[in-house]
Formats: sequence, C-alpha cells, structure tokens
Amino acid sequence: MSSLNVEQYGGVGHITLNRVGVLNALSREFCHEIDVALCDLENTESVRAILISSALKHFCAGADIREMAEMTAEEVIAGKFIGCVSSLPDISKPVIVAVRGLAAGGGCELVEMCDIVIAAATAKFCHPEITLAAMPGAGGTQRLSRVVGKHVAMDLLLTGRALSADEALAAGLVSRVVPDEQLEDVALAVAKQVASFSGPVTRRIKASVNDTQVNLAAGLIAERDRFHCCFTEHDFREGVSAFIEKRSAHFLHR
Repeated sequence: MSSLNVEQYGGVGHITLNRVGVLNALSREFCHEIDVALCDLENTESVRAILISSALKHFCAGADIREMAEMTAEEVIAGKFIGCVSSLPDISKPVIVAVRGLAAGGGCELVEMCDIVIAAATAKFCHPEITLAAMPGAGGTQRLSRVVGKHVAMDLLLTGRALSADEALAAGLVSRVVPDEQLEDVALAVAKQVASFSGPVTRRIKASVNDTQVNLAAGLIAERDRFHCCFTEHDFREGVSAFIEKRSAHFLHR
C-alpha cells in the first residue's frame, strides 16, 4: 500500500498522507515522497491550490523517533536534518491542510507551514519534543510563536501540552473548526474556492503575507542548528530510548 496518494480535481492538487502503522510518522523517505509530490503539483499549471490531508485517524505523529534514535550528530548536521518536509515553505501556491486527530511535533510544524488550516473538532496540536530532551527543528519555535504569540508558544514548547481544536482556533493556529464528519468536504470546498480565483493573484497575496514574517529565514537556521545540538547530548539519547521502550526517561540534565 502506498504511503501517499495524489489526486487532481477542480484546480486542486490533493495529497493524502497514508503511512499506515506509524500514524504518518515523518521518516526521511516519507518526507522526500511528500516533497516530490508538492513540487510536482507546484509545477503543474492546472493546479492552483494544494490540499493536504490524512487517510488515517490522526494527521501526523511527528518525526520518526526510531529513525532519529539511530542518527548521529554528524549525520544530522551534514544532511541538514529537520525532521519534517523541506519544500513546503517554498511552494508559491496556496496550501490548505485538513487536520484530524493528532498533529504532533513535526506534524504540527507541517501544519504551521501551510496557509489555511481546517481542523476537525476533535483535532489536537502539540509540540512534545521537550519530553525527549529535544526541540523543534523545522520551524516550530519560529512559526508557532509568530502565530500564537510568545506566551502560548512557550507554554506549548516547554510543557509539551496539547491545544484542542477550539483552543488552537482562539490562539490563531487554526483557520476554522468543523465537525469531524465534515472535515474532508469543507477542506476540499475551501481548496476549490481558492483554486477558482486568479492563480497569479492568490500567489501574490500569499507572497505578500509571507513578507510580513520578518527575520524568519535567519530564525529557522538558528533553530535548526540548536536542534542538531540535541543529538550530541546524553539526555536526548535517553529521551528517545525511553520513548521507544515505553518507559519514563531519566535525564541527567547534561
């Protein structure tokens, strides 16, 4: 079974995440598949908006922890590893995302990279990296704080707690909340509406709004470098081992 499904209809390119058994965990291979699909839709003239959704009961559990546990600091630095997709921030077309269930860690960062966020009423958003003695590496500290503000961002990042869909809407992380059974229909309708307008204009609006994100590029590089430092530390190795072994972590704080 494919871990990704891509369809096109009504000017919309629809990417459905379907990495069964691991809740769409973002392995490097899976991220590459998503990046290729995004770039293909970006370069398809008939596509004027992109929709990302999940075929599973959850949107995305985040980075693939088992894969990360085997990576060395040298490997993550050389590969500029971020634990998420890399092409999405460079897509010029509007990207709508439909979120059901959990969007955690790298999955939440993927959501934060999108332009319109439609959430099911039972959706939850969190950054649990701190529980692994890690931190976001794909923009979580940067995009999240720009959307929800410093204090809410600090609360999520330093405790790992989750926001409900309604809390995320109030904080500005979500565009709309809809009943679970209406998620796909509403998200597709929004994507089709965006795609019905002038493509050049929607891309210019997106670019202009993104221009307000002052110093984002520099912040992303600094965040990535700090994320890479985690791979050199005992507590990170203990954190991912504890996660895989389903036990409490014992941090030495060094």
